[in-house]
Formats: sequence, C-alpha cells, structure tokens
Amino acid sequence: ATRYDHTASSFLGFALLGCIRLWIRFVHAA
Repeated sequence: ATRYDHTASSFLGFALLGCIRLWIRFVHAA
C-alpha cells in the first residue's frame, strides 16, 4: 500500500509540474 501511495504521489507531483509549465507557456503566448 505504501509503495503504491508513493508512486501515486510522485506521479501526481510530476503531472502537476508539467501542467504548471504548460500553463506558464500558454500565459506567455497569450
């Protein structure tokens, strides 16, 4: 369970980072 939670948390953080970078890029383009 702990291993799954750690993986999910890591993936969530990675996805959030990518989303933020994409959003920043979109804002700069606008």
